[in-house]
Amino acid sequence: MNRQVLASIVAALGIVAGGVLLAPGAAAYPVGPWGVEGPCAGKAAQECPMSPSEDGLTWGWHGDAWNYDKTGAFVCMSSAFWCPPLMGVVRALPPTPVGSWIHPG
Repeated sequence: MNRQVLASIVAALGIVAGGVLLAPGAAAYPVGPWGVEGPCAGKAAQECPMSPSEDGLTWGWHGDAWNYDKTGAFVCMSSAFWCPPLMGVVRALPPTPVGSWIHPG
């Protein structure tokens, strides 16, 4: 392999590596169609240990999950027996401040 080919390969690898380092994370927060930031407000995806659901309303970590309404207000922990049915209602409603009704303040 001659030096010119080797130099071209090294340059191409440098461009690819630079692009990967500068590219934003694929799951940068906020997430979901409503832009809910959940417990990761103000953090980049790699700075938050939580894993959001596809719709961004449920954020899981170590077997439990925090749930938010479409306005971004906290609703409930998945460990509460009433939380899964309530989140079914939250997902069916248009953006409604359910969490603000449950936790006013």
